[in-house]
Amino acid sequence: MQLLDPVQEPLGAVRALAPRLDTLNGKMLGLYSNEKLNARRLLELVSEDLTRGYAFIVRSGTYHQQFLMEPTEWGDVDGCDAVILANGDCGACSSSGIANAIQLENRGIPTMLISTPPFVDAVRAMAEVSGMRGIEWSVVEHPIGSAGEHELHAKASMAAEHFRTLVLRSGAG
Repeated sequence: MQLLDPVQEPLGAVRALAPRLDTLNGKMLGLYSNEKLNARRLLELVSEDLTRGYAFIVRSGTYHQQFLMEPTEWGDVDGCDAVILANGDCGACSSSGIANAIQLENRGIPTMLISTPPFVDAVRAMAEVSGMRGIEWSVVEHPIGSAGEHELHAKASMAAEHFRTLVLRSGAG
């Protein structure tokens, strides 16, 4: 009989976050959807909210719902100054979302995942085993997938505020 320990140790040394931005003005913001219901619309609304204080260019893309992206699958992501990933509205997409965010952080791109409260523990666990305990993400009210337009606006407003504090230095303009 062989006993197995199900606890995953961190995969490597603790890693630092990518440098945060002084401003979003004149920058390229990547909006990457995992194509879950309302993910793309939520990103559009976050971008719309951010345009009230900043002038930036948007690059849209997609990422896998359940898997870590291969480095070459991101396309032109390296041209982005910051990225927002949406959305973590289930266990698998929350875990893969933070793993993909960490991958982008390791590439030097400040990245924020939008997730919901039921999956905070899954996201935190994935961040810890990935060696990036210090990463933070936007947690908006659950659910995202079945939210109506009014609810999505409220979630987007909250996520945009989180972006200002998590990706911009001191919420800078």
